Amino acid sequence: MTTPFDALVEEYASWWIDFLGEHSHIGGAEATRWLLQRADLKPGDRMLDAGAFIGASARLAAASGALPVATDLNVDFLNAGRAMPGGESVQWLLASTNRLPFEDAVFASVWCLDSYLAPRELSRVAGPRSTLCLCCEVPTDGRGGVEAFIDEWESYGWRLGAHRAMSIEATQTWRRAEADLVRKRNIYEPRYGKRPYLAQLDLVGNLVASYERGEQGHGLFVFARG
Repeated sequence: MTTPFDALVEEYASWWIDFLGEHSHIGGAEATRWLLQRADLKPGDRMLDAGAFIGASARLAAASGALPVATDLNVDFLNAGRAMPGGESVQWLLASTNRLPFEDAVFASVWCLDSYLAPRELSRVAGPRSTLCLCCEVPTDGRGGVEAFIDEWESYGWRLGAHRAMSIEATQTWRRAEADLVRKRNIYEPRYGKRPYLAQLDLVGNLVASYERGEQGHGLFVFARG
């Protein structure tokens, strides 16, 4: 039986959907659970999953009693998430992370997992006593490294509560994706089209190179304020 996610995969020929799956971030469901255990979400708390894709994190939070809102710029992603198990417990909104359609300080926990980060806007909608959960790339070279990344969030009133380095996991994920794209070219090139296939292969190859050269890293972060 075809699931809503299977139908989405069939419609959207994209390497990151093919290789990262439903929890479309480094570490997958295990990383989501790690963040959820530290998010201090209580039953009835409002949670924002910004750039949510199909809202896997929002649906997991809903199962623990939170009241999640999932936003994304792609209505097909939101519709697929709504149709998946737990989707009825999530509010789904078409919105940009750059301009969230919420009043100030309305969420007890704000999440953004391997999606576009807008520090000012994400901080604006977070409550005075709230958590911020991130899974994201961070610079590790002369741009200041993870310390500069943490400092930026602290300038918005956050303090770091927990951090888990994920650079090794990210490097291994990109390597596996690159190897699989090459090994199964006869499958992926017809799926993506010749030029898009080569473009996506180049993108993944550049990711591998940037991590192996130590220019980029990855991590899970839980910040708190109040």
